[in-house]
Amino acid sequence: MGAKKEDTQLTTNEAKSKSQQKQQAKETTRLGELLTQLSETQLEILPYPEIRASIAEYKKISKGNARKRQMLYIGKLLRSIDLTVIEQLVARYDSASDYHRLHIHQIEQWRNQLINDDPRVISQIGEECPELDRQHLMNLVRDAKAELSIPAEQSEPSGRAFKKLFQYLKLLNDQRLTLNAKTESGPGTDAVLQNPETL
Repeated sequence: MGAKKEDTQLTTNEAKSKSQQKQQAKETTRLGELLTQLSETQLEILPYPEIRASIAEYKKISKGNARKRQMLYIGKLLRSIDLTVIEQLVARYDSASDYHRLHIHQIEQWRNQLINDDPRVISQIGEECPELDRQHLMNLVRDAKAELSIPAEQSEPSGRAFKKLFQYLKLLNDQRLTLNAKTESGPGTDAVLQNPETL
């Protein structure tokens, strides 16, 4: 009786394991499909050249079976890395995601703090974004302030400088995402991707 119970338990565990593997495979495929919808510029954030190249190749393919095989290959590559990086990238450009809303909120908060001369914000941005060019940022802040100070009756506000400040802060935040992705990818991942036969 005991052996039969153990056999039944093993069968149940195997079934659960297979079910989990199928679910993980479906999730990986979904992420791969979402990645192929991003532009080349958006994919530059992704710190995996082999995956970026495989997506570029997928976009060139028009035949159904060939596209399916290439998507399977993309999924194969994705299964070798931490999918957190991929999920964050996809969410970054999904306006309905919480991650995207937090991303935009952070940028808007920085911009408002800069315009209002918050003495702490430059140091905060510098700590979180190593690529920060402080002089360039201060020039953008100065231009945005000058634009906002023009009375509406004297000139139609273009908002150009205000938008430039936002775009630079968005770039810094994207660079931070890239840096975090490279850190989280860990050692040895590039070598594995360069030799997909080992996956």
